Amino acid sequence: MSNTVSESPSSKVTRMGGASILGRIPFWKIIDEAGVLLVLIVLMAALSFDNEVFGTWFNMRLIALDAALVGIVACGQTFVILTAGIDLSLGSMVAFSGVVVAGLMTVRGLAFPEQMSPQLSPWVAIPIALAFGTLYGTLQGVIITKLRITPFIVTLGSLSILQGLALVLSNAAPVQQLPRDLRWMIQIRPEVLGVELPLPMPAIIMLLVYITAWLVLRYTKLGRYAYAIGGNETATRLSGIKVDRYLIAIYSLSAFLAAMAGVILAVRLDSGNYTNGETYTLDGVAAAVIGGTSLMGGVGGVWGTLVGAVLMSVVRNALVLYNVPSMWHRVVVGGIIVGAVAIDALRKRFRS
Repeated sequence: MSNTVSESPSSKVTRMGGASILGRIPFWKIIDEAGVLLVLIVLMAALSFDNEVFGTWFNMRLIALDAALVGIVACGQTFVILTAGIDLSLGSMVAFSGVVVAGLMTVRGLAFPEQMSPQLSPWVAIPIALAFGTLYGTLQGVIITKLRITPFIVTLGSLSILQGLALVLSNAAPVQQLPRDLRWMIQIRPEVLGVELPLPMPAIIMLLVYITAWLVLRYTKLGRYAYAIGGNETATRLSGIKVDRYLIAIYSLSAFLAAMAGVILAVRLDSGNYTNGETYTLDGVAAAVIGGTSLMGGVGGVWGTLVGAVLMSVVRNALVLYNVPSMWHRVVVGGIIVGAVAIDALRKRFRS
């Protein structure tokens, strides 16, 4: 005769705990994975209904342009956060790369007299700017991994270094008048049914970046090991994986994407300036965390980051449309960041 005593539903709730049960309910899993997308859809629908300007093609292009550059930076930041790290230098890298590419292409040059200005072709200047960014990211990765210094400290120092370099190279003034043949990087005008349809090229570039990043995370060792390092770096090392090599590659990738965003931003503004992209570091972190990437590492993905970047852009656009004073914009964005971190903590509790 069996001595097993059946448990009542209420006793199971008491034993397992409410949070654990919520983590096992498929509905909560769907909310965890698609909640931000649902929020974005509802917000855009409400704004379109309430404001006749919001849903126009012109305004959608503005949102796409704004989201594209933050999105590219946030994509690289996502890789770093997945490893339980953080890169605070990305906004400064945007400014530095923009100053470098503008200085190499224009008459005024990089803190040189006009007669010494290289005035290179865009097809030479752009790879040089991207290479500088990538090499600096590699240097950061080497310092973090070989000297065992926390990423927060190294990238915080780099934030100041890159800002200073951008300031010195530009002589504290915008480097303007970039070549006009680079305007294709801002907008293309394909014909659809005989009608020109202006498309924001940065958004197209961003989508290509995200598709590539998703493939890397899903199908390559770099992607798999990024999750493994963030989940448990010690166990990953003990399993024989060369963790340092992959961390260096991830910081290089992050810097490369920030440099790419800096080049595009300089072309869009027709100016390389040491103040360009100064908010992109926090915006990138916010987009990643809003999209479900855990600051503890090992959990997240790039598509959620893309949704987070678009959500941030929609909020900013709505603040402008409703004439909210610009001094309040950072307050709202800061509140979103704090809220995203709080949601990340709740997600972690539900997963446990």
